[in-house]
Amino acid sequence: MPTPFGIRRRLKALFGIDAKATVQEEIPKVQLTLVGPDGTEQVTEAFVGSTIVSAGTRLKRPLATGCSEANCGTCRVEVLEGGDNLTEQTARERATLKENNFPTTYRLGCRTELVKGAVKVRGFELM
Repeated sequence: MPTPFGIRRRLKALFGIDAKATVQEEIPKVQLTLVGPDGTEQVTEAFVGSTIVSAGTRLKRPLATGCSEANCGTCRVEVLEGGDNLTEQTARERATLKENNFPTTYRLGCRTELVKGAVKVRGFELM
């Protein structure tokens, strides 16, 4: 009798019992370097699709965030390297940067996702 969602097949694959079964591919990771206001660098790895804020939660001093909804700009960062490894700016992100008089080259860490490779950003408010 088949199990829901192929659970039995997945468990066998995880334990190496059934050679025919396949395990889901591992999600690729990217490297995030967060440079603090004092110039100190922190490096972490995160899964592709993570936001800069969520990727930095494993750091000793993560990026501060106030709203997580692209409203306040607390999580703003300046992209130093790897800007092409990030998602495009959304209209909401551009509006929040404009409302807070931040340069349009800044990004909001709560909305900017890591897509590939390595990214280096400067954070202005750390926890």
